[in-house]
Amino acid sequence: MDAMGKDMTSSDAGGKTETKSERDSEKGSCCLLADRVPARYVLAVLFFFGHIAMMTFRSGFSIAIVVMVNSSSPVNQTNTYLLCPSSGSGNTSAQNNQGELDWSESIKGVLLGAYFYGYIVTQVLGGLLEQKFGGKIVYGTSMLVTAALNALGPVASRTSPWAMFAVRFSMGLVSGVLFPTLYGVWSRWAPLTERTSLLAICYIGIPLGNIINYPLASYLADELGWEYIFYVPGGLVAAWFVAWLLLAYDSPAKHPRILEEEQKYIEDSTGMRERQTPAVPWLKVLTSPSVWALIIGQFSSNWGIYFLTTQLPNYMQNVLGFNIRTNGLLSALPFVLSMVTMLTSSVAADRLIQGGKIPKVWIRRGFVIIGFSGTVICGVILANLTGCNPAVAVSLLCITEGFNGMTVAGFRAVHVEFAPRFSGVTFALANVAATVAGIFAPLLVGFITDNDPTPAAWSTIFYIGVAIQGVGGIFTAVFMRTDVQPWARVVGEGEPSTDNKNTELAGSTDLIIANEHVETPAKVVEMPNTKL
Repeated sequence: MDAMGKDMTSSDAGGKTETKSERDSEKGSCCLLADRVPARYVLAVLFFFGHIAMMTFRSGFSIAIVVMVNSSSPVNQTNTYLLCPSSGSGNTSAQNNQGELDWSESIKGVLLGAYFYGYIVTQVLGGLLEQKFGGKIVYGTSMLVTAALNALGPVASRTSPWAMFAVRFSMGLVSGVLFPTLYGVWSRWAPLTERTSLLAICYIGIPLGNIINYPLASYLADELGWEYIFYVPGGLVAAWFVAWLLLAYDSPAKHPRILEEEQKYIEDSTGMRERQTPAVPWLKVLTSPSVWALIIGQFSSNWGIYFLTTQLPNYMQNVLGFNIRTNGLLSALPFVLSMVTMLTSSVAADRLIQGGKIPKVWIRRGFVIIGFSGTVICGVILANLTGCNPAVAVSLLCITEGFNGMTVAGFRAVHVEFAPRFSGVTFALANVAATVAGIFAPLLVGFITDNDPTPAAWSTIFYIGVAIQGVGGIFTAVFMRTDVQPWARVVGEGEPSTDNKNTELAGSTDLIIANEHVETPAKVVEMPNTKL
């Protein structure tokens, strides 16, 4: 019989003949719909909803802090923001002055970056914990504990800013294991030819989570009080956690209801039974210009991403003058455009590479150049806006993030192209650099606006972003390579072995540390025809 799903027969010790469909029906059922969908896609959907829930507790604080802090307190009265009257500045000023906490701009900057102080510490640890305890326990526990810590936000913030710092730092520390764990799980679940699509399902939840989070957090703050921004995510994570316990498993072999065809298809593709782990040539990796091109590229790109996720609500309310409800809706718009450009540019890059008419390195460089050039141009225009132009400013912020989304097709997929055996190592280094951007972006804003909270100060901030992304884009485009580097090749061969599938897989899954916007392209291999 072939793999198209025809019934297969077998005999037990007593001589009884049993069809494949009968054996599958004996596996029991958790959820009728889940049992009808391939197990790997059920897992992808669980990660998708997990990412949406994650963004509510990770990014909600940037909305909450806008209404938590009393900007009219003496600590915030060195200068006043110049509000745009066309945006309803009177109402916004009143709302802005009602906050109960007296935190300076510099303290707010430290607190907005506190999550990333912890997040950067546990990147490598996440991969080790996943290997020891399994992804189901590590990922699920991390989500639940982080949501519980988030619920302590109101009590901690009223105690002292440093108590709140401890909460946000601990949240980052615990959730830092999430993405390494995700990649550890997919190393056993994702067939090579489906890796891109499965990861895409997971990662779409991140921008969609931001799109949902900002309006939701603004509504909660306006209708129920800012405390509920910390409480509601706990309920969302609890509901997700129940589904995770019922439907998620560490590997196909541990899944009690997976069809045999699907299990064999996945295990034959991933080759995890004979996975090899090559030694990492650390000195060559750390001195390779092509590695530093990806590190600097990811830092530069994520500077824009983390600036928006931590500071956009602040800018929308205190400079553009939007009230909290409108603030939440508009803060979500850049992530809508980013999600669209991320997907379309990735598809376009794959089509161009398949066409073979343009060298792959120039396709990647092209998207890097277009993406960073667009962000630089928009940043310069934002820095030079005069008068009150809230509509223009919001449009430019959206377009900026749209261009930034195109860099995903430019350099983020290069890890598995220029160093397939050590892509996990280069992912780790790049993700650490990306997290550094999350630490320093809010610190910089707090430092500059602490004594000069005016549009002129924000102009300086935009110019700094332009410089970072301009220099980073040039460096990445010049030094980026897509051909396999000498230090990443199999010893004694000019290229990595195309015969040993297991060696390739080891290189792409060993110590994998993922960034929220990473896409991993699938390598085409022949697979048996299947409808799974």
